[in-house]
Amino acid sequence: MRRRWSDAVTENFSYKVVALFISLILWLTILGRRDFVLSKNIEVDLIPAAGTHVVAQTTDHIKVKVSGPRAALKKFMESSLSQNINLDISSKGEGVVYVDIPLNKIEVPLGVKILGVRPNQIQVEVVRIKDKSEEAAEEQKGL
Repeated sequence: MRRRWSDAVTENFSYKVVALFISLILWLTILGRRDFVLSKNIEVDLIPAAGTHVVAQTTDHIKVKVSGPRAALKKFMESSLSQNINLDISSKGEGVVYVDIPLNKIEVPLGVKILGVRPNQIQVEVVRIKDKSEEAAEEQKGL
């Protein structure tokens, strides 16, 4: 019985050592992989309709919380593509409007997940730009 056990261990010993090292490397790679979490400030640029202007907004940037492997997060933090988001608010009209931040407008590298956005909505005040003829008519009414 003892002889069979030692034969089983020593038979193809080099293959068994190689298989052990490969399995250890895979185990350390899979279990040792941790996703890191980072936050990044991203500027928000609003595009109003022609003839209107944004006079006030609650914030001009958002904070994006992302998760992923260290290399992908480093690429995201250094990327100039995701430094700002352009949002078209031409369909919102005039007055106080609320603009939702769409997650699909935030560009992230492969392997990075967006965990959250703060704030997820921006309050904006949009007014119509008066041309010179309208200003002159208002001045005449005021006199």
